[in-house]
Amino acid sequence: MPWLDSLDNLNYSLQGVEPRTWGGIASIMFQQQQPPQQHQQQQEDVMSSATSSPASTLYSPTPYASAGTWVKELSSDQCSVRLISLLYQCASEVAAGALDRANLCLEHIMQLASLDAPHTLQRLAAVFADALARKLLNLVPGLSRALLSASSADDAHLVPAARRHMFDMLPFLKLAYLTTNHAILEAMEGERFVHVVDLSGPAANPAQWIALFHAFRGRRDGTPNLRITAVHESKEFLAGMSAVLVREAEAFDIPFQFNAVEARLEDMDFDALRHNLRVRSGEALAVSVALQLHRLLAADDTGGKRQGGLTPLQIIARSSPSSFGELLERELNTRLQLSPDASAFSSMSPQSPIGGHFPAGAGGQQRPKIGSFLSAVKALSPKIMVVTEQEANHNGAAFHERFDEALNYYASLFDCLERAAAAQRGSAAAERARVERSVLGDEIRSIVACEGGERKERHERARQWAGRMEAAGMEHVGLSYSGAMEARKLLQSCGWGGYEVRHDAEGHCFFLCWHKKPLYAVTAWRPAGYHHSGGARSR
Repeated sequence: MPWLDSLDNLNYSLQGVEPRTWGGIASIMFQQQQPPQQHQQQQEDVMSSATSSPASTLYSPTPYASAGTWVKELSSDQCSVRLISLLYQCASEVAAGALDRANLCLEHIMQLASLDAPHTLQRLAAVFADALARKLLNLVPGLSRALLSASSADDAHLVPAARRHMFDMLPFLKLAYLTTNHAILEAMEGERFVHVVDLSGPAANPAQWIALFHAFRGRRDGTPNLRITAVHESKEFLAGMSAVLVREAEAFDIPFQFNAVEARLEDMDFDALRHNLRVRSGEALAVSVALQLHRLLAADDTGGKRQGGLTPLQIIARSSPSSFGELLERELNTRLQLSPDASAFSSMSPQSPIGGHFPAGAGGQQRPKIGSFLSAVKALSPKIMVVTEQEANHNGAAFHERFDEALNYYASLFDCLERAAAAQRGSAAAERARVERSVLGDEIRSIVACEGGERKERHERARQWAGRMEAAGMEHVGLSYSGAMEARKLLQSCGWGGYEVRHDAEGHCFFLCWHKKPLYAVTAWRPAGYHHSGGARSR
C-alpha cells in the first residue's frame, strides 16, 4: 500500500498511530483539534476548538494564501497529512453550518485533490469533498434538488456496469457468495425440494447460483428440485438472470424453476411477503441477502431538530454576514413580511417535504422497516438466512463519528481497488474510476451528505446486527470451518494477496478482511427455538 506506507515516515510527532493506517493519523489530528473536554459538546461548539491547536496552525487554510503557491511547497507526505487535516476541519465547519470557512476548506482540498488524480488519497478526498459540499447544499433543499437531481439521474445508468467492475476486481462478493452457498448446502442436506430466495437486489449475480448448481450436482444424495426467487428492481436484469440460470440448470440436469419479483426490498409489503415470494409448504427455504439489510434501517432519526432553531436560509446568512449572506437574509425578511401566514414559513422543519428528508405523506415520521421485515422472514420459517453486510458503523447519529468511520473504511476500499487496478493494467484504471465514483461514491454521499429517511447507507457491525436479530427472535446458525477453508483456497488459487477470511471464535461469523481490517461480515440465522425437517416446522 504505497500511499499508506508513505505516512509511516512522516516527520510529524503524532503519538499512538497504528502502523500502516492513515486513518489513525487522521484520528489523532482530529483529536488535537477537539480536546477531550469538548468532545461531547454540541456540534455548534466544535468550531471554537477547530483552529486552536498546533495541528490547525500548521494545516488550517488561510484566506491570505495565494492560490496554488502553498501547494507547490508541500512534499508528497505533507500533502497527504494536509489533505487529511483539511477533510476533518471541513467536516467540523460543515457540522457547525459555517459556510464561509467550510467553503475555504473545500477550495484548499480541491487544490490538492481530484477525481482523476494519480494518488489514491487525492481521489478519496475529492469524493469526500463532494459529499461535504452536498451536505452544505442540502441546507437549502430546493436549490439542492435543482442542481443535483439531474446529474444523479444522468449517472444512474453507470452504476450497474460499475458494480460488475467491482465484482470482477475485488474478491469480497465472490467470497460472500461462496460462504453463503456453503452454508445453504449444509443446511439443505437431505432436502428434496429447496427454495432459495435472493434478496440481494443490486448485489445479486447469477454466478452465485450457478456455483450452487455445481455444489448440488456433487451432492451424495443427488440434486434437489430447486426453485430460486430473485427480487430486483430491474426487469431486464431479472430476465437475463432467468435465461442464464434456466440454461445452466438444463446443462446440469437439475429440476429448476425461476421466479422474478420486480421490486426493491425496502419498497416491498412485508405483510404479504409469503405471497409475493411464493413460499410453499413442503419446501426447505433458504434466504440470501447481501448488502441490503442496512437500507431497512432508514428512518426519521433527526428528531425534528434544526441547527440553533434557525431556518436553512438563516443558517447560511449567519455564516456569511456580508455579500451572499446579507442578500439571503434580506430575501428571507422580505418573504416573511409579504407572507399572509409568516408562522407557516418560520415553522419549516426537516420533517416537512421542503426539508428534504422525508417524502410527502409520511406523516412527519419514517420508521425503520427492519423490524417488520425480520418478523415476516421469521414467519416464513427458513432453515437458514445468510446475511452479508459491510463491517462498519455508519449508522451513528453523530455526524463526526460517521464521517470518521467512513473516511477510515473507504480508505481501505480505495486502496484495494488501487492495488487491483495496478495488478490488472489495461482498462482496469478506467474501471477502478467508475467503481470509486459510481458505487463507493454513492455510498459515501449517502453517509455524509444525507440525513433522516434519505440516508440509506446505514451500515452496522456484525455485533450490532446480532443484537437486532436476537431481538427479533432469530438465532445464529454456525458457519463451519470448512466454509472458511474453501474461501481461503479461493483466495490462494486466484493469487489475491493481502486478503483474509477470518472465522470468529464462536463460529458465528466470517470476516472478509483487507490487511487484517474487516470490511465485510457474513452471518447465518434461523428462527429461534425451532427444529426444521423436510420444510416443516416443529418444536
